[in-house]
Amino acid sequence: MSKVPENGEKMASEASGPVASEAAQAEAGPVRSGPSWKQVAVAAGSFAVTVVGTVVVTLAATHNSARRANAAAYAHGLLDGAKAASNGYDFDEDDDYFDEDDD
Repeated sequence: MSKVPENGEKMASEASGPVASEAAQAEAGPVRSGPSWKQVAVAAGSFAVTVVGTVVVTLAATHNSARRANAAAYAHGLLDGAKAASNGYDFDEDDDYFDEDDD
């Protein structure tokens, strides 16, 4: 029995079956499961670039934040020292680090 082609389909030969499909697969070559090495290499390279970029951006942001925090701490220290000096605080009175009597 032959089939009537529908919607422009080709007619299937009566010899088609499991044996014919195995022969077609053998001619096509081995079936690969999973991505090719090129796809893996591109994915790994993309991942590495993303990680390096993230690290660089994070370090730059952290460096800028740390510089601002250090500058603010330095400014606050100068202001505290200026306030203490204006209130008459004697800075040499409590400075035991440079005393010569501790030999």
